Amino acid sequence: MIRAALGARLRACAEAGARIVERDWPALLVGAICIGLAASVWVRPPWLLVAGVTCVALVAALAASDTRLALAGVALLAAGLWWGALRGDALDRSYLAERIGETASAQVVVTGPARTTPFAIRVPAEIRRFGTTRFRERVLLELPPERAPPQGTVLELRARPVAPRGPGTGFDERGWLARRGVHVVLRGEGMRIVGRRGGIGGVADRLRAHVESTLARGTTGERRALLAGIVLGEDAGIDEAQRDAFEASGLMHLLAVSGQNMAITAIGVVTIARVVGIGRLVGEGVAILVVLSYALAVGWQPSVVRAAVAGVLASLAWIVARPRDRWHALAVGALVLLCWMPASALEPGFQLSFAAVAAIFVVLPRVGGVPDAYPVPRGLWDVIVVAVACGVVTAPIVWLHFGAIALWTVPANVAAEPAMPPLIGLSLAAAVIEPVLPGAAAALAWLAGWCAAWIAFVADVVSAWPSAQLHTPVALAAVLTIAATVWFLRRLPRYRRRGAALGVVSVALALAAAACAFQPAPAWVPPSGLRLTVLDVGQGDAILVEAPGAAVLVDQGPPEADVAGQLRRLGLRSLTAIVLTHPQRDHIGGAANVIRRLRVATILDPELAVRGREYDDALAAARERGVPVVEVRAGDTFRLGRLHLEVLWPDDAGLPGEDPNLNATVIHAHFGETDALLTADAESDVTRRLSLGPVEILKVAHHGSEDPGLPDLLRGLRPRVAAISVGEGNDYDHPRPGTIAALDAVPGLTTVRTDLDGRIVIESDGRAIMLRSER
Repeated sequence: MIRAALGARLRACAEAGARIVERDWPALLVGAICIGLAASVWVRPPWLLVAGVTCVALVAALAASDTRLALAGVALLAAGLWWGALRGDALDRSYLAERIGETASAQVVVTGPARTTPFAIRVPAEIRRFGTTRFRERVLLELPPERAPPQGTVLELRARPVAPRGPGTGFDERGWLARRGVHVVLRGEGMRIVGRRGGIGGVADRLRAHVESTLARGTTGERRALLAGIVLGEDAGIDEAQRDAFEASGLMHLLAVSGQNMAITAIGVVTIARVVGIGRLVGEGVAILVVLSYALAVGWQPSVVRAAVAGVLASLAWIVARPRDRWHALAVGALVLLCWMPASALEPGFQLSFAAVAAIFVVLPRVGGVPDAYPVPRGLWDVIVVAVACGVVTAPIVWLHFGAIALWTVPANVAAEPAMPPLIGLSLAAAVIEPVLPGAAAALAWLAGWCAAWIAFVADVVSAWPSAQLHTPVALAAVLTIAATVWFLRRLPRYRRRGAALGVVSVALALAAAACAFQPAPAWVPPSGLRLTVLDVGQGDAILVEAPGAAVLVDQGPPEADVAGQLRRLGLRSLTAIVLTHPQRDHIGGAANVIRRLRVATILDPELAVRGREYDDALAAARERGVPVVEVRAGDTFRLGRLHLEVLWPDDAGLPGEDPNLNATVIHAHFGETDALLTADAESDVTRRLSLGPVEILKVAHHGSEDPGLPDLLRGLRPRVAAISVGEGNDYDHPRPGTIAALDAVPGLTTVRTDLDGRIVIESDGRAIMLRSER
């Protein structure tokens, strides 16, 4: 009986496979070349793998029902590997990577929207000339914080290529850029606009600028930023708190232009064409033009390319009277992306986009009908089904890339999605009529802004619910539970699956609601003693000093280190105080963001005569949040819970033209019998003037720069642990060999450094010291 049942099951599987091959053979062949393209990222050159796959597949093809199809699949897979290797080698070549640190005049073209901060402007660009050599290469252009150059402008400037940052600050900029064919960051100054690019790129620039200006006519502030994010995928203007709300509520996908945007656009154009009576044929042709124009305006993004290809193929299928096949369109979209950029397969956007669409294709036809026993409108039922399917399928991908899962993504999407069709329709309609009816266009953009406001409201409300995000290991447990549930449902007879699925969803929602009180968002765990965390911020300083009743952040690192985000990921939401040791970017560049994103009770500031943009921005943030600023000088003491802080330096504000390192705040932290000396950038020419006794923990000054007086200082301090906050591969060759030699000469001293050890945690119960690193 068991053998008969197994044989029947195998025959059924074979018949199903034969039907899939017969019906979807074009998609299978395109999928084969896509697999080869994706595999070329890991296998280069691919000749050995091609040979091995070919041999195995030829043997399998002898038993296949359609040998020619199997052979074609193998040939296309090999072709994908070959082309992917060629394309990858071309993208890996870099003229500028061999000229790191050189300075020369350059001509670059701005190819994308700029991201502007108070500290720098970073914009995707293509370099056309460096010195006297003409070539073309993608770069990430970094400019001083002045006026951002518009997309499409041609710039003349002085430029110096530098290597992108590695994973030392928690974000692997080098790997992220390499997947886009970018290998250097080009630091420029003296920018001068000398023209605009032409061709198809110029058309895309003008389209984007027109849509942006139209949306700006009827909206301001947060609504304008959200419209730019939802309609054009430009989220640079959205503040961090709003971005966090979208992420926690599971609505982050709305800030990236997706197939939904393209579908709304195409359906709207065809519908309008039928209403005004110009015919379906003309409507489909216009839909193709509009979809391509929209894709040009948005730019090269996986979801945009996939959706544009699908929309164009769907309209062409109707025009030539051919049946539409969504799987074919999905496969062709992947083919276009991978042929141009094989490393796209590694991007979260690519994986999430294609996984979500495939889930919709599989699930919606099977459970799209509303059960008779449930009085639910068809449209609402489909929204719920799509939200659940996408949430289940993308949860493992989100967890693998980001370590968290949005728990309430289904209700958030059900509430927010109805606003998307009017938002997209009103925004694009405003752009179309703006040249002839600017007043009406402004009114439509204003209405679209209210749709964006509703989506933001949903994100804010849902992100505040308990356990809005599940982090590892809870997220891993959730992923495994989802996988087990899907396997269970697949084992049931078809006629029982719908009822069982509804039951599982109901139980899951009830359990999630009951677990809210027991699974809060990541919470700060108060230390039982002293806990000193040297955050990994690259070339900079940010040290979190914690004790029962106190959490003090001494320096906040450079802005790109995202110290506020690091603290929030640790579960920290409030700080007793932050210390602005001295106004330099690598020490207080992230201060304003920390003040805006966390609850800061007090700011301790030496109020030096030297000022800077970062310092002014931090004070502005303090004024916005109503955070008091307390001036500190040598001799000031603070007792915060069981933590005792004493300011040892500076004794005055210094002079406006003086090196700020000479007046950097030096702090002595005391807990029980454990003492820590935090020196910021104050080297021995400062500390030798101070009355210092032995300490257990020393923060080595100025990232380990050359300090002739360090050996004498160490003889007096006799530390047990020395921590160096320094960036991997920094331009200053920190820590210097002389500094390392001086530290190595101290008996019993353990030296740790963030470029090698990552985040460093030093704990003490007041006597013993425990040390660990978290790479």
